[in-house]
Amino acid sequence: MNIVPATTAPTNRTSRLSHVEINVSDYARSIRFYDTVLRPLGWERWVCTHDCTSYCDGMLKIILSPTEEKYQSGGFHRKRVGLNHLALSARSKAEVDEFYRTVLKANGIPTLYAEGPTGSEEYYAVYFEDPDRMKIEVVFAPKYCDQAAWPNNIPSNFDPNQENV
Repeated sequence: MNIVPATTAPTNRTSRLSHVEINVSDYARSIRFYDTVLRPLGWERWVCTHDCTSYCDGMLKIILSPTEEKYQSGGFHRKRVGLNHLALSARSKAEVDEFYRTVLKANGIPTLYAEGPTGSEEYYAVYFEDPDRMKIEVVFAPKYCDQAAWPNNIPSNFDPNQENV
Protein backbone atom coordinates (compact mmCIF):
# COMPACT_ATOMS: atom_id res chain seq x y z
CA MET A 1 0.00 0.00 0.00
CA ASN A 2 1.30 3.46 -0.84
CA ILE A 3 1.91 5.51 2.29
CA VAL A 4 0.64 9.07 1.95
CA PRO A 5 2.57 11.47 4.22
CA ALA A 6 0.44 13.33 6.75
CA THR A 7 1.62 16.64 5.24
CA THR A 8 -0.44 15.88 2.10
CA ALA A 9 -3.76 15.73 3.95
CA PRO A 10 -6.59 17.35 1.99
CA THR A 11 -6.67 21.10 2.68
CA ASN A 12 -10.40 21.42 2.00
CA ARG A 13 -11.18 19.39 5.12
CA THR A 14 -10.73 20.80 8.59
CA SER A 15 -11.79 19.75 12.04
CA ARG A 16 -12.20 21.40 15.39
CA LEU A 17 -11.44 18.06 17.03
CA SER A 18 -7.82 18.19 18.18
CA HIS A 19 -7.06 14.70 19.43
CA VAL A 20 -8.41 11.43 20.78
CA GLU A 21 -6.53 9.71 23.59
CA ILE A 22 -6.95 5.97 24.06
CA ASN A 23 -5.94 4.17 27.24
CA VAL A 24 -4.59 0.73 26.32
CA SER A 25 -3.99 -2.41 28.38
CA ASP A 26 -0.83 -3.67 26.61
CA TYR A 27 1.08 -0.56 25.57
CA ALA A 28 3.80 -2.12 23.38
CA ARG A 29 1.33 -4.43 21.61
CA SER A 30 -1.03 -1.52 20.94
CA ILE A 31 1.77 0.63 19.50
CA ARG A 32 2.72 -2.18 17.12
CA PHE A 33 -0.93 -2.61 16.11
CA TYR A 34 -1.54 1.11 15.50
CA ASP A 35 1.76 1.39 13.57
CA THR A 36 0.40 -1.38 11.32
CA VAL A 37 -3.01 0.18 10.69
CA LEU A 38 -2.37 3.95 10.83
CA ARG A 39 0.82 4.38 8.83
CA PRO A 40 -0.63 3.01 5.54
CA LEU A 41 -3.40 5.64 5.84
CA GLY A 42 -0.86 8.48 6.05
CA TRP A 43 -0.61 8.82 9.83
CA GLU A 44 2.87 9.45 11.23
CA ARG A 45 4.07 8.42 14.67
CA TRP A 46 5.43 11.61 16.22
CA VAL A 47 6.22 10.78 19.85
CA CYS A 48 6.82 7.50 21.65
CA THR A 49 7.62 7.68 25.36
CA HIS A 50 6.87 5.50 28.36
CA ASP A 51 3.84 7.73 29.05
CA CYS A 52 2.27 8.22 25.63
CA THR A 53 2.60 7.65 21.89
CA SER A 54 1.09 10.08 19.40
CA TYR A 55 0.15 9.74 15.75
CA CYS A 56 -0.89 12.61 13.48
CA ASP A 57 -2.49 12.82 10.04
CA GLY A 58 -1.90 16.56 9.72
CA MET A 59 -5.30 17.51 11.17
CA LEU A 60 -5.92 15.24 14.16
CA LYS A 61 -3.83 13.33 16.68
CA ILE A 62 -4.47 9.90 18.14
CA ILE A 63 -2.66 9.34 21.42
CA LEU A 64 -2.10 5.98 23.11
CA SER A 65 -1.46 5.85 26.85
CA PRO A 66 -0.72 2.86 29.05
CA THR A 67 -3.52 2.14 31.52
CA GLU A 68 -2.53 1.77 35.13
CA GLU A 69 -3.11 -1.79 36.35
CA LYS A 70 -5.67 -0.67 38.96
CA TYR A 71 -7.92 0.63 36.12
CA GLN A 72 -7.67 -2.38 33.81
CA SER A 73 -10.37 -4.57 35.36
CA GLY A 74 -13.51 -4.83 33.28
CA GLY A 75 -11.76 -4.06 30.01
CA PHE A 76 -13.19 -2.03 27.15
CA HIS A 77 -16.59 -2.54 25.56
CA ARG A 78 -17.98 -0.15 22.95
CA LYS A 79 -21.55 -0.63 24.21
CA ARG A 80 -20.68 0.92 27.62
CA VAL A 81 -20.74 4.66 28.27
CA GLY A 82 -17.80 6.29 26.50
CA LEU A 83 -16.18 6.05 23.11
CA ASN A 84 -17.90 3.64 20.71
CA HIS A 85 -15.40 3.48 17.83
CA LEU A 86 -12.87 5.34 15.70
CA ALA A 87 -13.62 6.00 12.03
CA LEU A 88 -10.57 6.74 9.89
CA SER A 89 -11.16 8.47 6.57
CA ALA A 90 -10.07 6.92 3.28
CA ARG A 91 -9.76 8.93 0.05
CA SER A 92 -11.61 6.36 -2.12
CA LYS A 93 -13.33 2.99 -2.17
CA ALA A 94 -10.17 1.63 -3.78
CA GLU A 95 -8.14 2.80 -0.78
CA VAL A 96 -10.52 0.94 1.56
CA ASP A 97 -10.16 -2.21 -0.57
CA GLU A 98 -6.37 -1.87 -0.68
CA PHE A 99 -6.21 -1.31 3.09
CA TYR A 100 -8.23 -4.47 3.63
CA ARG A 101 -5.94 -6.56 1.37
CA THR A 102 -2.53 -5.13 2.29
CA VAL A 103 -3.03 -4.35 5.98
CA LEU A 104 -5.85 -6.35 7.55
CA LYS A 105 -5.71 -9.53 5.49
CA ALA A 106 -1.90 -9.49 5.17
CA ASN A 107 -1.51 -9.16 8.95
CA GLY A 108 -4.24 -11.62 9.93
CA ILE A 109 -6.44 -8.92 11.48
CA PRO A 110 -10.03 -10.21 11.38
CA THR A 111 -12.86 -8.00 10.15
CA LEU A 112 -16.21 -7.47 11.85
CA TYR A 113 -19.65 -8.01 10.28
CA ALA A 114 -18.42 -9.16 6.84
CA GLU A 115 -15.32 -10.60 5.21
CA GLY A 116 -13.91 -7.41 3.75
CA PRO A 117 -15.33 -3.96 3.01
CA THR A 118 -19.04 -3.35 2.47
CA GLY A 119 -21.31 -0.46 1.63
CA SER A 120 -22.29 1.86 -1.17
CA GLU A 121 -21.06 4.93 -3.04
CA GLU A 122 -22.18 7.06 -0.08
CA TYR A 123 -20.58 4.97 2.69
CA TYR A 124 -18.05 2.21 2.09
CA ALA A 125 -16.13 0.76 5.03
CA VAL A 126 -14.26 -2.09 6.63
CA TYR A 127 -14.50 -2.72 10.37
CA PHE A 128 -12.07 -4.41 12.78
CA GLU A 129 -10.91 -4.24 16.40
CA ASP A 130 -7.72 -3.14 18.12
CA PRO A 131 -6.04 -5.37 20.74
CA ASP A 132 -8.41 -4.04 23.45
CA ARG A 133 -11.46 -4.66 21.23
CA MET A 134 -12.07 -1.01 20.33
CA LYS A 135 -13.86 -0.99 16.99
CA ILE A 136 -12.02 0.79 14.19
CA GLU A 137 -13.53 1.63 10.84
CA VAL A 138 -11.74 2.69 7.65
CA VAL A 139 -14.38 4.49 5.62
CA PHE A 140 -14.85 6.30 2.34
CA ALA A 141 -17.84 8.60 2.83
CA PRO A 142 -17.34 11.60 0.52
CA LYS A 143 -20.50 13.42 1.61
CA TYR A 144 -20.59 12.38 5.27
CA CYS A 145 -20.33 15.99 6.50
CA ASP A 146 -22.60 17.42 3.79
CA GLN A 147 -25.79 18.47 5.59
CA ALA A 148 -27.96 17.66 2.56
CA ALA A 149 -26.62 14.10 2.24
CA TRP A 150 -27.27 10.85 4.11
CA PRO A 151 -27.27 10.41 7.11
CA ASN A 152 -27.56 14.13 7.88
CA ASN A 153 -30.86 14.46 6.02
CA ILE A 154 -32.71 11.97 8.23
CA PRO A 155 -35.57 13.84 9.97
CA SER A 156 -34.87 14.58 13.64
CA ASN A 157 -37.38 13.03 16.06
CA PHE A 158 -35.93 13.72 19.50
CA ASP A 159 -36.06 16.93 21.55
CA PRO A 160 -33.59 16.77 24.45
CA ASN A 161 -35.44 19.67 26.14
CA GLN A 162 -38.68 17.70 26.57
CA GLU A 163 -39.47 16.34 30.01
CA ASN A 164 -39.94 12.61 30.62
CA VAL A 165 -37.90 11.54 27.64
